[in-house]
Amino acid sequence: MRIAVLKSSVRGIHESHLRLNDPSCTLTSNGTHVVAIMSLHSCGTQLEEDHKFLIFKNEITSFDNLNDIITRKHLVEIGFSCSYPKTGNVSFEFKARRIPYVFTESGFGRFTYQFEFFSSNLYNRMIDSRSYPVTAELRDMLYMDIVATSSLPNTQLFVESCRATPRDDPNDPVFYDIIRNGCLLDNTLQVFPSNRTEYRFGMEAFAFIGQYEEVYISCMVILCQAGNPYTRCAQGCTNGTSIYDGHHLQKRDLVSQTARHYISQGPVRLARSSGSAVSQVNLSPNIVFVAGTLLAAIGLLCGVVIYKAKISKVQYKALPTADL
Repeated sequence: MRIAVLKSSVRGIHESHLRLNDPSCTLTSNGTHVVAIMSLHSCGTQLEEDHKFLIFKNEITSFDNLNDIITRKHLVEIGFSCSYPKTGNVSFEFKARRIPYVFTESGFGRFTYQFEFFSSNLYNRMIDSRSYPVTAELRDMLYMDIVATSSLPNTQLFVESCRATPRDDPNDPVFYDIIRNGCLLDNTLQVFPSNRTEYRFGMEAFAFIGQYEEVYISCMVILCQAGNPYTRCAQGCTNGTSIYDGHHLQKRDLVSQTARHYISQGPVRLARSSGSAVSQVNLSPNIVFVAGTLLAAIGLLCGVVIYKAKISKVQYKALPTADL
């Protein structure tokens, strides 16, 4: 694929601050255009399909720092795609809110975790499952709640880590850490008062840089015996070298806390704001061919008109007899 963008359409932004989905793929430029060239399977190009076409999509995005993974600013986003007709079966998918996570462990019996989004920091209205995916604009506050339920009366919930990914996989290579080793990392993150078996937190919505439309939140949680100083829950924020790490617990401490479990919720779908500069270019091969043919025909017609105009201006005069 090859895409050329007029520099005047991204006025004020130097081409060195524009990137494709894969930031290692650089853009070139000439006097008038910024140019991106890539194969259908490189530079973060993503394949989508509908019942008629295979669609290869990428995006030119502006950035402040090449190493940034997320942003809360409105970016220049120039999406482009190349469509190829195809034949085959159509597959469908649906996305639903997660039901409570259920676990059973020796010493703790059966316990559950429920991860939900709420509409405000009052936590009096849970977002209905029929409203998923959750929609938000950049910098909107997202309010989340994790609740642990156990038959044991004296337990404590600990959220050891949370991360965001653009796909429904906590091990996705593209991720953004929100909480790590019990320490709050995102500078918009707020933790709200709750009881020992509940964790309420909120943060500003963001987007992953590149052609990602959704954000999933995954958290690693532990349930502990409340008041026991030898549990991970009692430690709180650490540098990751805790002597109470799950691999180093003594046998007598194993029943004082559960294993670590990943729980996830989402997706959050970022709404396109009217304040962002977004352009979509469809580079269907047939359209490109027809457009090129029309341009060539127009150029030829203009040349003929100019040539005839020049001929029409030639005038003939009779020479005097003396000149013969």
